[in-house]
Amino acid sequence: MYCGECGAKNKKDARFCEECGKPLEAVDEKVSKAETSNSKGRRPRPVKKAPVEKKPMSKKAKVGIIIGVIVAVIVVAFIVIGNMLTDPKKIATEYFEAITSYDADKMYAYLDVKESDFANKKIFKKIVDRQLKETKNVPKVTNYKVTSTEKSSSGLVMYVKINYTMEGSTEDKIQTIELTKDKNKKFLFFDNWKIAMTDVETVEDFELSVMKDSTVTLEGVKVDKKYIDKEESDDSIDVYKLPSLFPLEYEMQVALPLGFTLEDELDAGRYSKSQTVSLDEENIPEAEQKKIADKAKQDLLTLYKSAITNKSWDEIKSGFEYKDADLDDLKEAYEDLKEDLNSSSSTKLTQIEYKDLELRSVDINDDGFLSMYVYAKYNYTVSYEEDGQTKTKSKSTTDGMYLTYDYKENAYRLVDASSLQTYFSRYF
Repeated sequence: MYCGECGAKNKKDARFCEECGKPLEAVDEKVSKAETSNSKGRRPRPVKKAPVEKKPMSKKAKVGIIIGVIVAVIVVAFIVIGNMLTDPKKIATEYFEAITSYDADKMYAYLDVKESDFANKKIFKKIVDRQLKETKNVPKVTNYKVTSTEKSSSGLVMYVKINYTMEGSTEDKIQTIELTKDKNKKFLFFDNWKIAMTDVETVEDFELSVMKDSTVTLEGVKVDKKYIDKEESDDSIDVYKLPSLFPLEYEMQVALPLGFTLEDELDAGRYSKSQTVSLDEENIPEAEQKKIADKAKQDLLTLYKSAITNKSWDEIKSGFEYKDADLDDLKEAYEDLKEDLNSSSSTKLTQIEYKDLELRSVDINDDGFLSMYVYAKYNYTVSYEEDGQTKTKSKSTTDGMYLTYDYKENAYRLVDASSLQTYFSRYF
């Protein structure tokens, strides 16, 4: 067998050329001899193989390679970014930055709440921004550093410890942030760590009791009447059952059917899941207190002047009547006053003038009336007989008494007056 590369003769069954070492291919022996004879005893020229022509890569193949590279890059980027976004240290750090800067938008992102008319991002931001505004000279965090991370034995809780310093202080403070692992994966593949927000879980079915027919507004949102629990309410009280409240202090306005609005706070962060809006001398607006006090002075003056002149109830009742009025209690109080003032033969009240009147306590009774204790400063004059002569004396003093008002036709209507002062002494 002759070598197709160098022409050397080799054994018939050889696989490689003994001369040049190239692989041997079967060569037609006649052709080989002919070539040998034509070469006059010289070695035949090597038979050169024709070069193999390489075909150009198809467009489809190129697109496939590009797509493969892009997919590989996306997968790597997905893994890198996914690990970064789900890193417990990153989550804890971002949460720490949010709470120390009072960033309501970022803080809300960590809350896992059941949203309602009264628990949503807009209301949360209003409450946080107001608290920040009301808190003066809040020191700022000047620097911080994650110093350690520790996983619980179950692997379901992560503790991230952050050391930080505050303005005006050189002492390190420590904040340990707890994260819990959610059973659902983040982006289908990564551990889903969440801030453990046990201290701000929403309060469900909070009961708010207000005077019947009042209008309640929480953080500027009017509370719909659909939230009234009819089974818990009665003839004088409406009980609202509010779904999903933040455990924070809400700014609340209660427009009473008495003609004025109370400014109050709903504190859903208390241990109790209920609150009653009650009247007192502190939460009634000053202008309304003056309006009530002026009306009380006018009514007391009418009662006393009428009793001094011994007028009957029928003569004065028109000044107190109104539609659907029940004045039986007021009638009884007036007749008792008139009897007591005219029972003494030695001293008679002849004049009274109220100078000042202060509301000491205010409440809503079971009938839905405004019940109050007032403390009045007044001047009075009495006449008496002495040595056969009629003499008079005047004095300034103070006394307290109870008055009850209904609010109808945009006005306060006196319906009862008890413990009215009936003793006026000339001995002072």
